[in-house]
Amino acid sequence: MTSSTPADSGRLTYPYCYTDGQNHRLNLHTAVDGNGEPYVWVDAENFAHGGAQVSVWLTIEQVAELDAALNTGSEYRATDHTGDSLSVTPGATWTTFTVTRQANDDDEAAAVPVVVLTGRLPELRDALATTAQFAQQRIAAGARKPYVLTPAEHDRAWHAIEDAAGEPGADPGTILRAVLGALQILPPSAEDWEAARAELHGRRGAQDGTPRRDR
Repeated sequence: MTSSTPADSGRLTYPYCYTDGQNHRLNLHTAVDGNGEPYVWVDAENFAHGGAQVSVWLTIEQVAELDAALNTGSEYRATDHTGDSLSVTPGATWTTFTVTRQANDDDEAAAVPVVVLTGRLPELRDALATTAQFAQQRIAAGARKPYVLTPAEHDRAWHAIEDAAGEPGADPGTILRAVLGALQILPPSAEDWEAARAELHGRRGAQDGTPRRDR
């Protein structure tokens, strides 16, 4: 049985997902790298016990090339900046999208194939185009660029989590403080928390009709 994100009045909703008969799902999201470049983030999941979840970042140009290949029924392969890849193999009744992850320091190599029925390809092509458009709109709107960890920062954060998680009575707060400390990031101050609570209280008061008291 296949499914996708429900449509509203014939229009696709975001983010888009497609689940095939083997319980493999393809998800499409927008993404922006540290340089502010837009991408379509293609994520594939195997819902079987111990199944892999892998992803590949497609540039806007690669999405256009993929759409052209789907239009002509041609094979297609794209590789992102990390070496992860997407391969597309067309068939008479379905097209197989295989997302492959290269082995790295943290994860083993893995591949998840998602079988998309031919009748659903127009829907998927529309979703790819829509997601690419949303990614570009995020840039046009001046979306805040995410901070990209350096390898050294990632290593420090990783070891901080390992060490903090092993402490007696460790809780999410303990682990979060350890990670922030490893990355030399300051948590919110007491004054920041107080201001946030006051703002939240004011919003709730406005919603339930309680008069807001200015301080």
